Amino acid sequence: MNARSIYVRLIFSYTLLVACASIGFGAYTYYSLRGHLLAEMHSTLAHRVEHIRDDVLPDTANANPQTLSRRIEQIYSPEDSNRFIRITKKGGDVVYLSGMPQDHSFDPLAVRLPESYAGHDCSRMVASTTGGHLLIVGCNGSFQGVGYVIEMGAPTTEIDGVLHKFILTLLIGFPVVAFFAVIGGLFLARRALKPVEAIRATAEQITFSNLRQRLPVAATGDAIEHLSRTLNRMLDRLDQAYQQASRFSADASHELRTPLAIMRSELESMVNGHGLPAAAHDRLGSILEEIERLSGIVESLFAIARLDAGEAKTKHDKIDLSALARSTLEQMQLLADEKRLSVRVDAQRAVYVMGDAARLKQVVVNLLDNAFKYTTEGGVIELSVLEKPPKALLVVRDNGVGIPHDALPHIFERFYRADKVRSRTPRGAGLGLSIVRAICQAHGGTIEAQSEEGRGTTMTVELPLVSSVGE
Repeated sequence: MNARSIYVRLIFSYTLLVACASIGFGAYTYYSLRGHLLAEMHSTLAHRVEHIRDDVLPDTANANPQTLSRRIEQIYSPEDSNRFIRITKKGGDVVYLSGMPQDHSFDPLAVRLPESYAGHDCSRMVASTTGGHLLIVGCNGSFQGVGYVIEMGAPTTEIDGVLHKFILTLLIGFPVVAFFAVIGGLFLARRALKPVEAIRATAEQITFSNLRQRLPVAATGDAIEHLSRTLNRMLDRLDQAYQQASRFSADASHELRTPLAIMRSELESMVNGHGLPAAAHDRLGSILEEIERLSGIVESLFAIARLDAGEAKTKHDKIDLSALARSTLEQMQLLADEKRLSVRVDAQRAVYVMGDAARLKQVVVNLLDNAFKYTTEGGVIELSVLEKPPKALLVVRDNGVGIPHDALPHIFERFYRADKVRSRTPRGAGLGLSIVRAICQAHGGTIEAQSEEGRGTTMTVELPLVSSVGE
């Protein structure tokens, strides 16, 4: 998978967004829960400290310290409930100090004395102990002119346990959230890019043979809809330009056929006439050859124009491609024998396609003719017709001179001929393979060339396969 593709970037961005949101929400929830639990504990401790200050201390301050101790222990049982209680007079004299708690989570003697508590309201502090943290709430009080500091504390073990479990839940839940974020991102990205994929798939099918086909327009009102409409308008312009070029090619070819035929007829009469000097006879013969070559070019252009106009689509015959290839080779066998070429045929099984037999025969003729021309004397040519559902394959392979690597992408272009090929063969117009490609496209097929210079060429034609029974 391409890491730079918009598909991957959408998934990554969505997953990153969900991960950041999850982390932020988890951190916010953690600190909110921690603050809420500490506030609840502070409220409970503050209520009890105020009770000692307002009720317990006035009732027992005139008695001895033992009375105060018994009253506090009777009400709060600090050792059993793992609470810390300390009452200190101004000046540092400890009036009451609770004992060691049952869980030994802290040592009351190790808790330092407070410097002071501001005002009359209860305030809190967190003291570190050997067993953890101790939340202490204290306030100032006075009775009969004597100032007191009343403190009550509780270990934060339970709060720490709850927060620890919450963190574990976040750590376990985060990978799960990330996993579902990736799955959700895949689904959402695929769904969001589905119109784009539909546009791509349709655009892949549009060729010069079906330029009137248009891209699907998703009624989304966004950039995708605007892109589809813009591309369709561009296809309209391309279709118009292509139709104009095709009409010009067909019209020009048609108009040139008659004057060329007249010129050829007149020149043939002059060449065949008597009393013509030898030098003039040779020059007229050379001109006649060029006119015949020009006539061939015009006929080829006219054939391409008719194919582009959909001429081959009007023929809808069921054809045995294997039989067509074998019969065409028999007719051309003399050309192979002249160069002592060995032709191997693998076309015994019937392979059926739909189309124009004359045009498909022209494909076989052109491919075999090229193979004969560009294969050195004594070479080997292979002609194969295969089934590869849903396609029928026509393969012509030779071990000839091959095609230069830089010329290979251009061999199906009109009037293109590679220099090395041109120097080895008789002059041609460079339209043969263009006609072959036009015929293949008109039949809903393709042609592909594979070649290595000096080691031969393989031409592969793919056509839609039809069943051997019925149409």
